Amino acid sequence: MGISPGLVPPTPNDDKARAMPPWLISVRDLREARLAIRSGVPILDWKEPADGALAPVSKETWTAAADWLQRRSHVGGPRPALSAALGEPGLATRIAASVPRSFRFAKAGPSGLDRPDQLREFWGTLTASLPESVELVAVAYADHEAAGSLDPETILALAAECGMHRILIDTFQKSSGSSTALLGRQRLLSIGAQIRRHAQWWALAGSLGLADVQTLQSWFRQSRDTFPDCLAVRGAVCDGDRRGRLCPDRLRRWAAQFDGPAAAKMRKGGLQTQSKPVIF
Repeated sequence: MGISPGLVPPTPNDDKARAMPPWLISVRDLREARLAIRSGVPILDWKEPADGALAPVSKETWTAAADWLQRRSHVGGPRPALSAALGEPGLATRIAASVPRSFRFAKAGPSGLDRPDQLREFWGTLTASLPESVELVAVAYADHEAAGSLDPETILALAAECGMHRILIDTFQKSSGSSTALLGRQRLLSIGAQIRRHAQWWALAGSLGLADVQTLQSWFRQSRDTFPDCLAVRGAVCDGDRRGRLCPDRLRRWAAQFDGPAAAKMRKGGLQTQSKPVIF
């Protein structure tokens, strides 16, 4: 399993790129998508934050997002990668086939799946349902006990075993605290090293704030090769909490943190789509 050129970690001399990877923002509609694009966000994750950690938007919103992306391809300008949140297992398996082909990624929470065989079967069902062009992202919850799911390390190992290239670590209950607080320094460093051993790409989410970014930079200072490839945010760039609307001022403050070469590379299309993983 290899990483496409756009996913290779920055070179050792590119300190700023290594310290600050690109970012991802969760959006619920086209209004938020346009605002995020103006802030230079290269990946838009479509979800309804008022309904849960990975709650999906409507199928109509997916379609509108796909049409919007197609129009952007005709007029030029930044063309973000689109990602669909599918929800938790019961809902995800019912709606996966409806994800538009122009989306690049899809992900679903593993809540209630506390055995490896259950998770393998779940991933297999989703892979078979998703369009061939949409890559399934493995999700692990930092607060896995609250989700009734396997711990992140076990899920990462299973994802590598199943040939999955991308990992998202998130939080199931947004009141539980940030993923950095839940996992801590040593565990996150270990997780980053585990992911790199399998040449995988990973995104870290879970109630991250700018203080968490500074903490992560400090923690990974001596092992920058294992730093997350992407940081995913929602609540920190909204008015109020994650259920509010995106806030232009907060977006600008976050965008200032992502002006390095790595972010520029992503905005120019450096993020490549892996071939669809074979689960079984």
